[in-house]
Amino acid sequence: MKIIFSPAFLSACVRSLIVAVMLFAIVGCNDKTNDSESVPVTTRESVASAAQNTAAIEISIVDKQATFETRSLFAFMQAQRKQSIMFGHQHETTQGLTITTTDGTQSDTFNAVGDFAAVYGWDTLSIVAPQSEGDVVEQIKKAYARGGIITVSSHFDNPITDKQKGVWPVGTSWDKTPAVVAALPGGEFNSVYNGYLDQLAAWANSLKDDNGKHIPVIFRILHENTGSWFWWGAEQSTPEQYQKLYQYTVEYLRDTKGVHNFLYAYSPNNFPEATEANYLERYPGDAYVDVLGFDTYGAAENNADWFKNVVDNAALVARMAEARGKIPVISEIGIRAPDIEAGKYDNQWYRKLIAGLKADKDARNISFLLTWRNAPEGVPGPDGKNVPHYWVPANREENIQNGTLDDLREFYNDDFTAFNRDISGVYTIETRVK
Repeated sequence: MKIIFSPAFLSACVRSLIVAVMLFAIVGCNDKTNDSESVPVTTRESVASAAQNTAAIEISIVDKQATFETRSLFAFMQAQRKQSIMFGHQHETTQGLTITTTDGTQSDTFNAVGDFAAVYGWDTLSIVAPQSEGDVVEQIKKAYARGGIITVSSHFDNPITDKQKGVWPVGTSWDKTPAVVAALPGGEFNSVYNGYLDQLAAWANSLKDDNGKHIPVIFRILHENTGSWFWWGAEQSTPEQYQKLYQYTVEYLRDTKGVHNFLYAYSPNNFPEATEANYLERYPGDAYVDVLGFDTYGAAENNADWFKNVVDNAALVARMAEARGKIPVISEIGIRAPDIEAGKYDNQWYRKLIAGLKADKDARNISFLLTWRNAPEGVPGPDGKNVPHYWVPANREENIQNGTLDDLREFYNDDFTAFNRDISGVYTIETRVK
């Protein structure tokens, strides 16, 4: 059994009270069991709620008017990251290889280990028209009701070629026509980009739980910007141009549209040389970022050097976050394309990952890591036929035989990993914004 919430930042006397309450409240609640029963709704009785009238935790975040629950989420991750690494999965309950419904009640993760991911990932492709990945509001509400954490990435269409859609990737995020300058104020296609943000803002402002409270979201803006496969990439914009668009996005959502349930995440690609100078080259500034992340994909075979690089980059963002009062994460991680589509695997992958992170005094302090989706339909292969496309080993014969299911279960059983049932009190912490 592990205690996920760390009582950091509180006075010595409050710490004693908190520890006593935690021992009483959490006993028996967070055991990791691999059963077939549904996960009960996580109660929000926690050390945070017990102590919130005694001492508020001081935080510094991008949105000084953020909702109570959004501020609490930030404070929770600040403390939790010293105790565990949460597991996240894109489309956790809306795509899968073993699920029979996408209504938010099932997941491949749950079918494999008996619990849901702690962090649920979705994308603006489920928010901005035409919502090509399907509306996910009800699924988000269910994840939130379990005490889960929500993150949303952004695959905005190219604003210049948006109306020219034809043969993929024309008009999509992957249309590499440079469009950053055109999307900024004064640019010819600023109104198109604003249209995307207007839809996102309307969605965020209406995203509420059954009690009418806004559901917090970690919003990951224009990710992987140090690569060049998106219209906002390194070959498509200068560092200054990208920074301006990121900053504009935050200001438009927060100040113009009144969105106050977002934390803002910055996530470039992993750096071959993990230095602060490299990370800061396109960084939009501390005033615009709550979460420091990076995306990284490596080979399925002969991957020792890549795993070392993952640890180096995780250690970097952890140190930077500690110095700046931010949250460090691995915002995307997995086996790279085309290895994953070729069916290549490493049945020690999850164990290597957690062992490497745990062994480093800085890297072990990341808050979460998120793997990409389990696509039931696969993706088109070289011969035009669909091939597998998934990152969480499923409870099915293929993954049983090749050992990847056992690998995931070992990762789940590690005392340093946290899944949905391992976290509580995420949204009940009293905070004070400085």
